[in-house]
Amino acid sequence: MANLDALFDRFLISFDDTGHLLTSTRLSAGDLQGLGIQPGMRLRWLASEHLQYLQWHRERFLLAS
Repeated sequence: MANLDALFDRFLISFDDTGHLLTSTRLSAGDLQGLGIQPGMRLRWLASEHLQYLQWHRERFLLAS
C-alpha cells in the first residue's frame, strides 16, 4: 500500500519486532482512518534479516514522534 510506504519513509509509522504496526502520535485518529490504518495491522511476512533495519527505523520513529 503506497500510503504505508510514504508514512514509513517519513517515520510516521514503524513496526515492532513481531511486525505489528506502530503509529506516530502526530497522526490523529481521523488521519489514520482516512489512510485506511486500523488497529492490529501487521506485516504479512517478516524475516530475521529485517530486524536490524526495523530497530534502526524504530529508533528514528520514536525520536520523530
